[in-house]
Amino acid sequence: MASTEKFSLLRNILKTLGLSADATDDIIDRIADFLSDKEPTAPVKVYPYHLRDDFVTKAEHSFYMVLRSIVPDTAVIMAKVSLGDLFYVKSSDNSEFRTYTNKIDRKHVDFLLCDAKTLRPIAGIELDDKSHQRDDRQVRDEFVEQVFRAARLPLVRFPAKFSYSTAELAGTLKPYLGATVPTIIVSTPMAPAPVPSPLKTTPACPKCGSEMILRTAKSGANQGEQFWGCSKYPSCRGILKYEKA
Repeated sequence: MASTEKFSLLRNILKTLGLSADATDDIIDRIADFLSDKEPTAPVKVYPYHLRDDFVTKAEHSFYMVLRSIVPDTAVIMAKVSLGDLFYVKSSDNSEFRTYTNKIDRKHVDFLLCDAKTLRPIAGIELDDKSHQRDDRQVRDEFVEQVFRAARLPLVRFPAKFSYSTAELAGTLKPYLGATVPTIIVSTPMAPAPVPSPLKTTPACPKCGSEMILRTAKSGANQGEQFWGCSKYPSCRGILKYEKA
């Protein structure tokens, strides 16, 4: 045991009392443990933090994906940027400094466009959903706009939608991103070229000029006979006699 070389005087006394070597070692070990100077194990500190599921809303994510498709490589998109990291307060009045610093500490801008090389901010982007119609939000929006205006950084607002026009977004952001914004060309599907028929045998209506359809009389003196009737019937009742080849 580790305690066999400890407490030699006490060990000799115990042996004098007639205790066996094993009993002596057991008593010495118990005394050593009792008198040990070990520090208690520090409790494990638990930090009560969890990852948010709503870092960006579905509307913000949808807008971000569209934004990525039109922002050139010369710029990067940042999300949820704190105004306290973006701006600072310059004031010799300590009270005013603290007041205006506190006003921006808990606010953020939805998206921030930055130069890809220097990361210098180019423009802020706010995505306005229905919550921005509340009075308190409008007061907050007005303050944020004043902050951007004072710092001479553009702030662009877009209404939240189910879908976005890339051409519209590109056009709005072009003044801030320059000529590097890709030109969005919205094309409409072209109608297939008509296949020419070897011989057109369908006549045009003598009244309106529309194409005529071969019909069969269902009643009257000409019942069972075929004739050409206007395809616009009943709006147009033009007819032509059908002559078999």
